[in-house]
Amino acid sequence: MKKLYYIAAAIVLLTSASCNRAIELQPQTFATLDAVTFSVDETVGKVAVPVSIYNPTGAEVQVTVKAVDGKGVKGVDYEIVSPASGILTFSGETTTQNIEVEITDFSGEFTGGKDFTIEIASATAGVSVGSYDTAFFTIKDLDHPLAAFIGDWTGGPLVDFFYGDQYALNISIVSNDNDPTFNSVLIQNIDPYFAGAGFSAASGCNIFLAVANEDRTQLLLESGQPIGYDDCVIMGFDGPDLSSANTTQYALFNLNTDGTLTIPNAFGVYSSNAGGWYSAYLGGLTLSKN
Repeated sequence: MKKLYYIAAAIVLLTSASCNRAIELQPQTFATLDAVTFSVDETVGKVAVPVSIYNPTGAEVQVTVKAVDGKGVKGVDYEIVSPASGILTFSGETTTQNIEVEITDFSGEFTGGKDFTIEIASATAGVSVGSYDTAFFTIKDLDHPLAAFIGDWTGGPLVDFFYGDQYALNISIVSNDNDPTFNSVLIQNIDPYFAGAGFSAASGCNIFLAVANEDRTQLLLESGQPIGYDDCVIMGFDGPDLSSANTTQYALFNLNTDGTLTIPNAFGVYSSNAGGWYSAYLGGLTLSKN
């Protein structure tokens, strides 16, 4: 079998031009969030969401904030405890304050992942709202039936089947919120070769659906799922190397009694257009949860 290589390169030409005119900047006072993504455990308690005033004039500024439900419901799954009125007041000396959001702890009860947003709704006349006006919250349910699998994992070396190249493996296993049975998860960045070339979960690639077996000690992956580049698909085998038979569904992970994961079987990314393997890896690797 022939191993193929794909090298993605981008050349960006930056040109700058100057002219004889001077551009005069007119700073405007605006209110903005200092962070916009919050992924928290259900046990986190209170979370601070900083709001800042930029280019202050010294005058008092009021910022109105509001919550918008998603799967998370205000008063049930979370609550804005400060400001209780929904209005942050900034004096001339104060330029940063926190919205305090309290997350309801449903430990011991599986309710599924929840999401909601906190938004800057408006500000004092003459003060604009910056582009960072919405904080996106995701609440992670620690009682998920597949909680033993869910998380960030690291292991190495993952060995190339053809040439013996070695890779460190850094993957994430996240809940599949579209599954009402809660018996499947999404595996992110299982192929380090493609992740290193930019085809990662962050770019919408290298994400695969895996289903747990009956006693939830294995995650089974279906061969043929696209990786997100060209016609490339992930392929798996029912043994530690590519000499074993190809299988449509194979054990990608075994859950060990010490909480680690083992990749028992070989897998890789195959392109039918190119007629070969872009990547292929030996089985036998053990990963630990970060």
